[in-house]
Amino acid sequence: MAQYRISELNIEIETKSTTLVNNLKPYETSFDYKPNLSLSISDDLLLQYMEEYEGYTADVIEDFYISTEFCRALFDFNGFPISATAVKHDDVSVLFSAPFEESDVSSKLPEEKVFCVNYPAVRLIRDVFYAYDTPFGLDGDKSKHAKLPIKSIVFVDKKRFDSLKRLDTKDMVSMFMRAVAVNIKDERTKHTLFMLEKVMRVVDIYGVGDLSDVEFILDRVTE
Repeated sequence: MAQYRISELNIEIETKSTTLVNNLKPYETSFDYKPNLSLSISDDLLLQYMEEYEGYTADVIEDFYISTEFCRALFDFNGFPISATAVKHDDVSVLFSAPFEESDVSSKLPEEKVFCVNYPAVRLIRDVFYAYDTPFGLDGDKSKHAKLPIKSIVFVDKKRFDSLKRLDTKDMVSMFMRAVAVNIKDERTKHTLFMLEKVMRVVDIYGVGDLSDVEFILDRVTE
């Protein structure tokens, strides 16, 4: 298996996906000790998924499977995945998360500031939450190497918010769980709520209806 360093984890990955192999190249490394994770998909399971999801290529299915396994494994390393776009602003990161039907958020953010288009990895290290880029997913080739402390999470939802506002716990919990839930197995729910409690103590959480004035929003949420 080839060896990679992703989100400060040593990971072995075996893949035949040309797309994923190319996306993984910037993360190549070598280590002589047991990896934190080993990720691969068996031929039998790949064929099973190809029959189940007719129309999807083997590359897409393999990428999706390995990225999902990586996301789920993050919970074992004091972290979690979040459906969001990660932006660098003044040496901190801001995560913009939206409902699935508004998932074009990344196209409304400054391209030069985006370092992970979808599902950045989040890990808690010495009481600081960091956002990391990852090579996974359809936009994995757009990821730029970064490890940045998270200053704010901004939930974009035009049905719930007009102007930019600081969220209270009631709004925060439902929106956070929605952004993380796709990768939560039942046994992870309690752990995710535990992580949310920590997030609320050290990260500012906002809601906004649209991103028509992105620079204003970024300045406000990083004050």
